[in-house]
Amino acid sequence: MPPRFKELYKPHPSERDARSRRLTRESQLRRLHREQLFMGKRLRLRTPQESETESEYEFTPTDTQRMVAELKSPQAERRVSALRGLSAKLEQPSEELRRFVVSGDCIGLLTGILGRAEEGEETLQSLRCLTNIAAFDGVSGEEVRVAVPYLVGLLGSGNAEVRNQAAWALGNVAAEGEQAREHLFAGGALPLLVEMLGVQDAELMQTACFALSNMARRPSSFFDLLFAQHVPQTLARQLERFKDDQACVAELAWVCAYLAAASSAEQLDLLLACGAIDLILRYTTENTDCGPQALLPIIRTLGNIAAGTDSQTHALVARPGFVPLLVRCIESPVSRAVEKESLWALSSVTAGTKDDVDAVVAAGIIPDLVRIVESQTFDLKKEAAYSVLNIAIVGKCLGDMPVDRLVPEFVDFVRSQDDELVRMGVQFVVLLFDQMPENGGVEVLRRTAPEGIEALENLMAVTDDDDTRATVSALIDRYYGDDEEEEEA
Repeated sequence: MPPRFKELYKPHPSERDARSRRLTRESQLRRLHREQLFMGKRLRLRTPQESETESEYEFTPTDTQRMVAELKSPQAERRVSALRGLSAKLEQPSEELRRFVVSGDCIGLLTGILGRAEEGEETLQSLRCLTNIAAFDGVSGEEVRVAVPYLVGLLGSGNAEVRNQAAWALGNVAAEGEQAREHLFAGGALPLLVEMLGVQDAELMQTACFALSNMARRPSSFFDLLFAQHVPQTLARQLERFKDDQACVAELAWVCAYLAAASSAEQLDLLLACGAIDLILRYTTENTDCGPQALLPIIRTLGNIAAGTDSQTHALVARPGFVPLLVRCIESPVSRAVEKESLWALSSVTAGTKDDVDAVVAAGIIPDLVRIVESQTFDLKKEAAYSVLNIAIVGKCLGDMPVDRLVPEFVDFVRSQDDELVRMGVQFVVLLFDQMPENGGVEVLRRTAPEGIEALENLMAVTDDDDTRATVSALIDRYYGDDEEEEEA
């Protein structure tokens, strides 16, 4: 097996190598230093009017006893009042309330209400409680699982509020993990949520998007059914229907993002062909002032597709609006998270073909990448550096970049404690020596970063990576080889 370092920035990678590298990088980025771009679970919070009627205090064992008594009351008004209070307190539960939920009768009482109540206010309030319980960090899908048959059944309710809240609760359960998603699938939730995705009611549609976004996560045994049930085509229809509603576009884009993240190459082709991506790009072109709520899932979707095959990356680059959108989000980001996501998408584009690299270079991206490498924080700097290296390798154009500004930054990478940054720094020096004419790379290193050779020598002494050591040794030989040639002359 060839060393990973030598595969990292190959001038002409195969589609298999490129896809493997991109997927590896995506996994790393999703695990490390990821900003909270999308909540896997969502609390049902009180409205301002509801907040005014609720007192705030620590939930005690006495309160637990009183709550149980009220939930068991034969009077519906008392049960509804208790459910409203419980729902409010579940937004920020005390330790005693958590114990009541995890170890007590809370979930049993709530599901009992769902099993016997009519689909009115009592059912709705019970669903709101279960929604917030399912959002707990410390409550597993196993504990909420007893309520799933009731939640799935209520997806067919004629009461829109009840239907919406049931889908919301199921979305929180789906976020718990693979076993919870499989349980929901076995219980029949998937086709009902897909059906809800196509409704004309904006609120119901958005909640269905939330639930399906969590259901679409890998691993799962049913992911392919999302395509068999024509979810991409439904997304395209809804993007057209709700094209003037930013909140709807954002939720639809999140479903696209999760589909794209877990799709095979063939499924990505279907997503590209259904029209949803064109509609997303049209939205960003017609709404240049849209905020991060919509831009985050849109850029995530595009980045996941760009991490596909070279032909899929090119299909994006060739679409009107894609390259200008990336440049805009990097040049004038509406949020730090959008900037980071855009840089990640760009790194996939620049790892593609020369035509695609030429397209982003022609759009004027290099000055912004250099600015970010020079002045931004570690994580953004690293993302921009990937694209700088890819552009230099695929485009063979390091000499056209402001290398005097870049060299000191990449020499700093060599001194980093981050292994990936070290490799990027070393790779930049390799490119500097290879691409600058008449051995000018050594002179540039001496002039712009006199400490560069010392950084390489120190790395040579401490690295445990055989490939890095061999590469650095060759660079040092080339550096001092110029001195020897001058002395002989």
